[in-house]
Amino acid sequence: MIVVVCFPTGVVDQCVSGKDGSAGLPDMNTSRLFVCTLAFARVSLLFAADFTGVVLDPASRPVAGAQVAAINSQGIITRQITGDDGRYNIYLSPLYENVRFRVVASGFETATVPLPAPRIQLKLAPVSESVQVAASAVGVSSAEQGSSVSVIRGEEIRSRNEGQIVDLLRQTPGMVISQSGSRGTVASLFVRGGDSKYNLVLLNGIPVNGFYYGGLFDFAHLPSDAVQEIDIARGPQSAVYGSYALSSTISVVTRAPSDGPALDFIAEGGTHAEKRFAASGSGRIARGWGIAGSLSSFNANGAVRNADYGSTNGLLSADHRWGTQSLFVFGDFSSNDAGEPGAWGSNPKGYFGGLDLISRSRNNTSTYGLHYQNDITERLRGDLIAGFYLNNNSYLSPYGGSYNKDIRGYGDARATYTVNAHWTMAGGYTFAREEMKNNYVTDSLSRAFLLRRDNSGIYWENHVAIGKLYLNVGLREEIYQQPLIPANANGYPPRPVFAAHTYSRLNPKVSAAYTLVPGLRAHASYGTGLRPPGGADLAFTNNPELSPELTRGYDAGVEQILMNGRVSLDATWFDTRYKDLIVTLGGSLAKLSRYSSDNVANARARGAEFSAHYRPSSWILLSGNYTWLDTQVQSLDGGNGLVQQYYTLGQPLLRRPKQSGSALATLHYKRTDANIAAAVRGHTLDVEPNYGAFGGIYRNPGYTSVGINLNYHVARHITVYGNLRNALNRRYEEIYGFPSPLLNVVAGVKWSLERSR
Repeated sequence: MIVVVCFPTGVVDQCVSGKDGSAGLPDMNTSRLFVCTLAFARVSLLFAADFTGVVLDPASRPVAGAQVAAINSQGIITRQITGDDGRYNIYLSPLYENVRFRVVASGFETATVPLPAPRIQLKLAPVSESVQVAASAVGVSSAEQGSSVSVIRGEEIRSRNEGQIVDLLRQTPGMVISQSGSRGTVASLFVRGGDSKYNLVLLNGIPVNGFYYGGLFDFAHLPSDAVQEIDIARGPQSAVYGSYALSSTISVVTRAPSDGPALDFIAEGGTHAEKRFAASGSGRIARGWGIAGSLSSFNANGAVRNADYGSTNGLLSADHRWGTQSLFVFGDFSSNDAGEPGAWGSNPKGYFGGLDLISRSRNNTSTYGLHYQNDITERLRGDLIAGFYLNNNSYLSPYGGSYNKDIRGYGDARATYTVNAHWTMAGGYTFAREEMKNNYVTDSLSRAFLLRRDNSGIYWENHVAIGKLYLNVGLREEIYQQPLIPANANGYPPRPVFAAHTYSRLNPKVSAAYTLVPGLRAHASYGTGLRPPGGADLAFTNNPELSPELTRGYDAGVEQILMNGRVSLDATWFDTRYKDLIVTLGGSLAKLSRYSSDNVANARARGAEFSAHYRPSSWILLSGNYTWLDTQVQSLDGGNGLVQQYYTLGQPLLRRPKQSGSALATLHYKRTDANIAAAVRGHTLDVEPNYGAFGGIYRNPGYTSVGINLNYHVARHITVYGNLRNALNRRYEEIYGFPSPLLNVVAGVKWSLERSR
C-alpha cells in the first residue's frame, strides 16, 4: 500500500479552496499559509517516500523474482526484487521528479509504469530484458540499444544450482567455453571468434582482467552464490569501456542490499567427493542503510590424481541512500587451490609420460569497489566509481615454484545530462594503473621489478530516442603512459632499456535500434576495440614500439515477435577484423621486422547468431540458439602470403568451432522446478596437448552435453534438488587432450527466506 496522511477536513479544504469555494488560498494570513504549506509538504514527503505494490502475471498470480527499478531520464535510481509473494517496497526521496517504475521478469514483457503503482500486471513474453546499463554509458535498457545484449537473471542463477557462473555462460549465443578438464582448471571464453584475452570482465563495475597475461580472465573460480545478474554485450565495446573490450563485455552484478530481504543456505554433495556450502543474504538494517553478503566453499576431487580443487569466496557490500544521493561499497575475496595433472586424454604423438602429481596453482584475489551517485538536478547526474583489484598467483611445478602479482587501481568520474526529452548524453574520465610483478620478469641483475602502465580514458556518448528509433553514438580516447622498463641483457631475446613513452587510440561506436512494425525490430552496431600489450608482451621482447591489438566489428540483425508475444526470433550477422596482433617472429619471418615480436598479424571472424524463445504458458519457457562461425588466419603485414609459424593461410582459428549451439527448457509445476540444458559444439582445430603448436595441429571432435536439474519445494522455505551434469555420460574434450568430466551427480538442500531472491 502507499502511505497516505489524513488531515482534519477543515484544514485540507481551506488549503485547496477558498471559503467561497474559489480555487486557491482564501487570504494571505501568515499562520494559515504556514499550516497549509506544511500540510502539503508532509503529504508530498510521505506520499513519495515508500512505494509498496505487487507484480502479477496475466492470471493475477504474484510474480516472484521480478526486478522493479525506479528510473528517471538519467537511468536507475534504485531497484528491488520482488519476494515470493510478488511484492516490493521501494523508498524514494520526494526530491525526485518524473520517476517511473520499470519492471522486468523472466518470461514476461517489460513494463514501464508511472508512480504510484500498487498493482503492476505483466504480459507473457519469451525474452527478458535488463534494466542495467549494458553496452552504454547512458543508463538505458537493453531494448533501447542496437548492440547484441544477453541477460542471465537472478532467478535463473538460483534455480540452475550451478556452483560457478562458467556453466551458466554456456547457454549464451556466440560464446564458447573451453575448460582444460575438471573443476578449477582454466576456463577460457571465446566470443564471436575473438581471442580469450578479448573479453572485458567487470565485477560491480570494477575491471578484473589480468595485466600480465594481457587481459586474460579465468572464469573457473567465480561462484554463483554471490551473483544477482550477468549482463553480456557482444561485439567491440572499447568506446564505452576502454581496454580489453574487443569481443565482449561481461558485467557481473553481485547481490546488493537494495535487492530486498533475503537469506539462503545451501549444502550440496556429489560425485568425486564434491562438497559445496554457501550462505548469502541481503537486507536493510536502518532507514537508508543496508548490507548484503555471501560466503561459500567448494571442494572436489577430480577423475584422476592431483585433479582436486578447493575454493572459498567471501563478499560483503553495503549501501546508503539519502535524498537524491546514494553510496555503494563492496569487497570480495576469493582463494582457490587446484591440482594440475596435465593432459591425460588424446595423445596423438605418444608424448604422454604419466600424470603430473606435483603441479598446483593457487590464487588469492581481492576486489574492492565504491560507487557514489548524485542526481544533482532533474537533468544532471554525477557518478564516481573507484576500485582496487589484486591477484596473487603462485604455481608449483616439477621445476620449482613461481609467482605472479597483478594489481589495478581504477577510477571513473562521469556526468549524465538530459538535454531534452529525446537526447541524453554522458561523458567522463577514467584512470587505471596496472602493475605486475613475477619472478620471470627481471632486469639484467636477475632482480624482479614492478612493471607498470597508466591508462586514461576520455569518453562522450549520446543516446537519442525519436519515436521508434533509438540511436547511440560515442567516442573514447584511450591514452597509455608507459614508464621506463629496465634492460635485461640475459633475457631471450635480450631486452634493451625501453624509454618512457605515451601513445593513444580513438575508439568510436554507433548503434541503432528501430521498430519497423509492431513486433519487428531491426538493430545494428559498429565499434572498435583494443588490447594494449600485456606484461608478458612487454617483458619478453626487444621491441619498445609494441602497440595495442585492434578490432573493428559490425553486426546487424532483426528480432521478430510472433503468436501474440509468445515467440521471439532473432537473427544477427556479424563481421569482425583483427589487426596489429602481436606475434613472435623468427626464421623466414624475421625479415618482416627488426624485432623478435611485432604487431604484424591479422585475422577475421564472421558469422551469424540465431536464437528462438517460446513461452507457451506461465509454467514453461523454451529457448535455443545456434551460431555459425567462419574464422581465418590472414597474411602477416608485408608477408606476401606468409603467416605465423605452424599455421597456414586461411586456416580456422584455434578452438573456435564452426558450429555451436545450446538449448534450455525451464518448467515450473506446483512444487517442482526443472531445467534441461543442452550444449552442442562442432569440431575445432587444437594443438598437441604437451608441446602446443610445435607438436602439431589436430582436429578435436565435437560433442553434445546435456544437463538435468530438478528442484522440489518440500516446504515454504526448504528445497531439495538434484543435478545431473553430462547426463548422457559422453566422453569429450573441450581442450584437446584434457578430458571433461563424465556423468556427475550432485544433490543438495536449500533453505531460503525468499526463493525468488
